[in-house]
Amino acid sequence: MVIGVTSLVVLIALLIGAVFFYAYYRFHQLKRSHVAHLVAQAPGKPFDILLVGSDSRAFVDDSQQAAAFGSKASQTGQRSDVIILARIVPATHQVKLLSIPRDTYVEIPGHVTDVSGPNRINVAYNSGPSLLVQTIEQTFHIPITYYAEVNFPGFAGMVNALGGVYLDFRYPVRDAYSGLNVTHVGCQLVDGTQALGLVRSRHLYYFENGAWQEDYGSDWSRIQRQDAFFRAIVSRLKAATTNPLRLNSFLGAATKYVQIDQTLSEGEIISLARIFRSFSSSELQTETLPTIPFTTDGQDVLLPAQRPDEQMISQFLAFGTTSPTQPVDTTAPTTATKTSATITPGGAVQALLTAALSSGSTSPSVAPVTTVPGGASANQNDVVYNTQPEPWNPTTCSP
Repeated sequence: MVIGVTSLVVLIALLIGAVFFYAYYRFHQLKRSHVAHLVAQAPGKPFDILLVGSDSRAFVDDSQQAAAFGSKASQTGQRSDVIILARIVPATHQVKLLSIPRDTYVEIPGHVTDVSGPNRINVAYNSGPSLLVQTIEQTFHIPITYYAEVNFPGFAGMVNALGGVYLDFRYPVRDAYSGLNVTHVGCQLVDGTQALGLVRSRHLYYFENGAWQEDYGSDWSRIQRQDAFFRAIVSRLKAATTNPLRLNSFLGAATKYVQIDQTLSEGEIISLARIFRSFSSSELQTETLPTIPFTTDGQDVLLPAQRPDEQMISQFLAFGTTSPTQPVDTTAPTTATKTSATITPGGAVQALLTAALSSGSTSPSVAPVTTVPGGASANQNDVVYNTQPEPWNPTTCSP
């Protein structure tokens, strides 16, 4: 799985480039796609970009790539294994990221065989970005203005073009599935191959007390690693703006593998460039949509946690306005307060959620917070907020 926020990095690279005409030239090299259901941006107002990490193997054309990622024959179709909404606030130069776990169980609209109906949200991307956009807007009522995606080789190539990123590891970590293998601790330069292995990793092991321990956080923990990577690459990207050769290399790699929707015009990019030149990773806010682990028909999925989700989405949509809502309290049960946001998980999914809650004494509005540390298992009625940093995950550092 590829980190979806790399798509945002590409946009920011264009936004903070010192030479606007050069950014204009590079912008026209990006691949475009038609994406339905996008909502037009109100001038000067906050807007949302859907960032997708595509696991498509369409690029695989040799045995080395097949060994690393799987062949086109064995890994058919595509999934949006990273789904992030980036809220951009032009007036205050702020960015906020909301990650939607890939296994969130929702009602996918339409009549697409093996896709539509109750399903994991990442399956919607199998039919292209339009159905994913429609699913998010229908379920969570978040309007999406723009869309961007990146795939495996594009991610690694862009990291290498920047000369790698600096991350601080407290433990050696490895993942045989993604190829991650960090053998020593401390602040270190991570190249594109290892960075890709890090942000794809869902079977991570860390070395502690003389033995390899399993990270049971899976996709939740992986989202934390993606957040750390994004902060690291933003720092490297800002440094690259004073190095024309490195910036050129980065944007050259980006134009080969990044795709944006056709409504994102060069005029809008150039206009935004004047706003976001001072963007800093310290200004970035990140959060994960709360979910409830559940098993249905032998599948482990994540049900939307309706009231906590509504509160978080309301806060997300208020970000950048004059009347922001209070932050989601992840240290105590949430209350049934009225919010300006609603979610619609779908009739069949709502029935599963109701059944899950009727089997216990808790509900999403009063469930205890679960952070899924190593070795722990979340009860089906516990809301997972993913706010507790895992100590084996890296953090951003300076050499």
